[in-house]
Amino acid sequence: MSTTPGSSLADPATAGPAGTAERSPWPALLVILFAAFMDMLDLNIAAVATPAIQRSLHAGYAAGQWFVASYALSFAVFLIPGGRLGDMYGRKRVFMTGVAGFTLASAACALAPTAGVLIAARLLQGGFGALMVPQVLAVLQLLFAPNRRGAAFAAYGSVMNLAQLAGPVLGGFLATDNLLGLGWRAVFLINVPIGVLVLIGTSLLLPESRSDRPLRPDPVGILLVALLAALVVYPLQQGRAAGWPTWMLLALVGALPVAALIAWHQHRSGPERALIPVALFRTRSFTAGMVQLLLVYSALLSLQMPVIWETQIGLGWSALRTGCAMVGWVLGTCLFGVPAVALAPRIGRALLACGCVVVAAATLLLSEVAGRSELGFWPLFGCLTAIGCGLGLIAPILINLVLGGVPRRDAGSGAGLANAAVYLASAAGIGLIGLVFFARLGTGGAANARAQEPALRAVLTAQGASVATTDAAVADLRDCVVARTKALDPYQSPAHCPGGAAGNAVQAAMRAGFADSTSHSLRYPAGAFLLVLLLTPLLPRPGAEGGQADRESADRGDPVAAGSPRG
Repeated sequence: MSTTPGSSLADPATAGPAGTAERSPWPALLVILFAAFMDMLDLNIAAVATPAIQRSLHAGYAAGQWFVASYALSFAVFLIPGGRLGDMYGRKRVFMTGVAGFTLASAACALAPTAGVLIAARLLQGGFGALMVPQVLAVLQLLFAPNRRGAAFAAYGSVMNLAQLAGPVLGGFLATDNLLGLGWRAVFLINVPIGVLVLIGTSLLLPESRSDRPLRPDPVGILLVALLAALVVYPLQQGRAAGWPTWMLLALVGALPVAALIAWHQHRSGPERALIPVALFRTRSFTAGMVQLLLVYSALLSLQMPVIWETQIGLGWSALRTGCAMVGWVLGTCLFGVPAVALAPRIGRALLACGCVVVAAATLLLSEVAGRSELGFWPLFGCLTAIGCGLGLIAPILINLVLGGVPRRDAGSGAGLANAAVYLASAAGIGLIGLVFFARLGTGGAANARAQEPALRAVLTAQGASVATTDAAVADLRDCVVARTKALDPYQSPAHCPGGAAGNAVQAAMRAGFADSTSHSLRYPAGAFLLVLLLTPLLPRPGAEGGQADRESADRGDPVAAGSPRG
């Protein structure tokens, strides 16, 4: 996931002319691109290494979900404030603070002795990443004159694609190869030397800049947004492990009045202080587009995590093998993403519709393929490549399509809100798909055990076992499979679980359970993309970027600032 080139959270037009330094801007660009690479790599590299981290730290499924979701959650909450802080106090200063904090948090992740410490460090990582990333695109626009930004944005897009491509493979390699005896900890330590180099380069090469508009912080708004995110995401992530106590259900219900309170507070704060431009939701296309963003990005990690769980926990694949299979996803996205960006101004809605159909169809195909208990590498690679091809028609253009109906003067605020929604949806999507996946796994344990009973009886009978011994082995098979499918930790086997032929039957039942749960879970992302397809006609037509919303603003007597950045 990444922000689009037009999605800066700042308003560089107010900070002075582009190219504030007389020296060449390319060395400074190289520095900030390293930071962008580090952020994008971190989200992709951690997901594929999650099972290895769980095994090492003796962590349960819920903790494994938090290893990924905590970063996205914290990033979403602090992304918009991070952009505003850069405008207020200086983008170079806030950028360096973000890089330094991100680097230290990465070291804390690598040194984490327990799952709880790792989750806390990941929260810090996401928060500091949210200080760092908004400054990247704002500084990029300041460094380059308008006629030279095309090459700079092309370099930015290439680096983002490289990070997405390298993430699964590098994460799998580091978690599998046990480089220097570090194991999965190398996944986070890799950020430390990069972060140090970025800090040195920033201090030497990057000019300082800030907005000349009278902006003010909104601490109450930040707290309310954080509360809303916690009320939604925490129960989704932790509800199954906690047994769904009443207070968690009340927390989910309580998210609605908190959302209403946020809208009231932002409206009352006024445009100079409000974090969220609630007036944008009066535009039908923007509201529909935000729903599409939430659906798409909740579905993306909902697609990845069941595949990671089945291949590594169910089938025993290495993290490297899983990461290599997921390269097809990124290759497809890169292959179709470039022409999609070029054609989007003319046929953007049609491309989005085609992409949704391709992703939904390929996901349903993957659901059938993954339903086999002996999933092969190449069938998985092929399905993920097809999904990636469809995503290439969606992900690179969706945010700009959503912002097409936003007035030019609100483009920066709308882009910030859209990008925050991307990360919040990712965090919620992990929790949602975890509920679906593990509920299916737990309820199907007995049936999967029964399916293995005839084969186990035949093996034991052929070995000359007595009827009593066979019946006892079958009973142990049932008890073990039911206990393991309902367990909170995938790597802790109950003491009564049998070995030998019965143990082999347990493993077969577990493989079947993970295959069935993956197949069942993938229906959610397929359905989500079909809903996105249905909402596509509500997006602005090509060539109407900002037009309708500007006309609505004029009808209300709102001023439209000419030359404001477009999303």
